[in-house]
Amino acid sequence: MDQLPQRMAFKIVIRKVEKPFSSAPLDELDWICQSLGFLEPVDREKTASMIFREIVRGTESGEALTSTAISERVGMSRGAVINHLNNLLRSGLIMRNGRYYSSRSKSVYRTIEEIQEDVERIFERMKKTAREIDSELGIRDFPDEA
Repeated sequence: MDQLPQRMAFKIVIRKVEKPFSSAPLDELDWICQSLGFLEPVDREKTASMIFREIVRGTESGEALTSTAISERVGMSRGAVINHLNNLLRSGLIMRNGRYYSSRSKSVYRTIEEIQEDVERIFERMKKTAREIDSELGIRDFPDEA
């Protein structure tokens, strides 16, 4: 893994999901995954969460994982794992460098922080563009810049 992984476009989905009463780390990770829209009710085995957890563990320990290694760790077919990996890539939670997968950061907390920073940058750009559109349309319904 000599090259830096490229950042790709991703789709952020945020769902309002009730946090579990349990404070067990795995239940809370499942809640984060549900809140980010990639742990679906049809995923009764919570395999997306298991795959994400394995990738975070690998990244934290400096280990790059292939889809084959991940499938062996979670006990699923490689094809099923690849489907989940594609969803995790689209969500921006993991990155791919060649055939290796890693989490976006070495911790779940920092990964969530980075996604939040991305969302804030996107909204700042949209606000700037919206202000320009309003100005061109003669609409002056926005606060003055400080």
